[in-house]
Amino acid sequence: MLLLMESLVSKDLKVRYKRSIMGFAWFLLKPLFSMVVYYFVFTRILRFGGAIPHFPLFLLTGLLPWNFFSSSLTASTSSLLDNHRLIRSIYFPRMTLPAAVVAANLIHLLLALCVLEAVLLAFGRTPGLSILLVIPALLLFTMMTVGIGMLLAVGNVFYRDVKQFVEVLLLAWFYSSPIIYPLDSLGIDIVGSQRLLGILKWNPVSGFMEIMHSVMYAGVAPRAWCWLSLSIWSVVFLAAGAAVFRRMEPVVVKEL
Repeated sequence: MLLLMESLVSKDLKVRYKRSIMGFAWFLLKPLFSMVVYYFVFTRILRFGGAIPHFPLFLLTGLLPWNFFSSSLTASTSSLLDNHRLIRSIYFPRMTLPAAVVAANLIHLLLALCVLEAVLLAFGRTPGLSILLVIPALLLFTMMTVGIGMLLAVGNVFYRDVKQFVEVLLLAWFYSSPIIYPLDSLGIDIVGSQRLLGILKWNPVSGFMEIMHSVMYAGVAPRAWCWLSLSIWSVVFLAAGAAVFRRMEPVVVKEL
């Protein structure tokens, strides 16, 4: 199982950067480009980002994990269709296909976070012991991403509209998540409605994003609700994804 995952992850990385000049740098460059755009919009036009010290660093802390999440879901959605010949030729645990896609993106995220931490240090933000909380948070977030990826991969086999739906979903999901704005980790109330704030807290992505902003950017311990939300959604999505995938796997093979 581990050897298979290693082989699939290695294949994914090689194919992704074949004949690419920039290679891994694109995983950093895309969030950087987005950061420049959002920084300009929210500090020069809407005048929102000025309330947050070192707003570009705040943006990067959220954009890097989001890039991992969105890239993983987009690639996972088509992972079964892209490997239909392999699936039909030999038997192996097919759920490793969407899981391998997530694992490959996780490697990129870990490298990107190392670069981000170096940048944060350069700006005088020395990490405390709370930085160790990134590890369990990443583990839970990866579990949730794998679970959602398996659900989308199965759905896309039967309905090709799923891939198009994911693009629209991710756009709406992005703006409803505390990626370019804080909820309460910095003590800044920008939402204005306590009811809306309560809803946004239970967004599956919110807990993890708030943990990242708290630990890496603000250097404080995350609120309890962040861990509760992240843990619940991670278990729910991983369990649901694994259950649906195992039940539908024989039908998926026939459909392919």
